[in-house]
Amino acid sequence: MKKMLSSLVLLLMLVGVMGSCVAKSIEDNPIDSAFANDFQKAQSTVEINYVSEKYLQAWKKELVNAANVLKGKYKFKEDKIIVDEYLAGYEKAAKAAGNAEWLNWADIDSPPNNRLSGTGAASASMSAQAIVYKQATFNLINIIKGVSGEGQYQYLYSGKGAELEKIKQN
Repeated sequence: MKKMLSSLVLLLMLVGVMGSCVAKSIEDNPIDSAFANDFQKAQSTVEINYVSEKYLQAWKKELVNAANVLKGKYKFKEDKIIVDEYLAGYEKAAKAAGNAEWLNWADIDSPPNNRLSGTGAASASMSAQAIVYKQATFNLINIIKGVSGEGQYQYLYSGKGAELEKIKQN
């Protein structure tokens, strides 16, 4: 258990280091552009949670797409398994990041089974997970570009964010 926790902590540290290096090179992405207005306009806890959940879902789907694109470039099963292991590792890292952020909003003086959390816990947890998925996607995009020699990655995402204004009108 300690070894697994150490591995997750190391992975999260690497995500942080990679985030400062890689994320800047792929700033222009349709997901962040689509959600920028929603994050700005969300005010209530319900709205912030809604936008955060949709944002998390978008990055999870994009990560799976990037992984599938990369696996399509490999012909050997063993190489595709490595990509699947990468996905599984980032799933664990995202869950750990979400849990750590949730804990950050919790009353840690109470036992875990009786612990209360602040109203921002859910959105903070989902945002932390989304950041991990986003970085994992950027990492794969850089690998795809290296493997294929192509300059562009075709994002799967083509939505309009959470479309918070439409939801608020209903």
